[in-house]
Amino acid sequence: MAIDDLRNDLVQGALVDYLKTKSDVTDLLPSASSDEIREDQWQGREFDYPNIRCRLISNIIDELCNKAAITLSWEVYSEEASSYEADKICGKIRTVLHSKSFSSNDLHFNLRATNLVPAVRRDEKTWRAEVLMSGNVSG
Repeated sequence: MAIDDLRNDLVQGALVDYLKTKSDVTDLLPSASSDEIREDQWQGREFDYPNIRCRLISNIIDELCNKAAITLSWEVYSEEASSYEADKICGKIRTVLHSKSFSSNDLHFNLRATNLVPAVRRDEKTWRAEVLMSGNVSG
């Protein structure tokens, strides 16, 4: 696998695809669907709450070892009256991914949660909570 296989779009896509396979998380989404797990830059006009967005924060590639050190955020958005739903989903994401090794789309990940950011109001109707993670990815 070449260094080009550790591009941001491929790493982020592999993370999103992997989380979509985790029923502990998807069961908490509308109609138990993985459709609302997407990359942070998704610009569609229609979506349901709650939803999850993956934001790749850094991708530091070590060309000698064909791996990268990554940091990322799983952002959870909810329109419930309280912050409970957003925080609950973040907790499930942490449980599913923390200290786990897994493969997705021919990439191999080892991640750990570094912070659970409690939900805060993003606007009048929307809560946002986050799981911050760091780890390694290799081809």
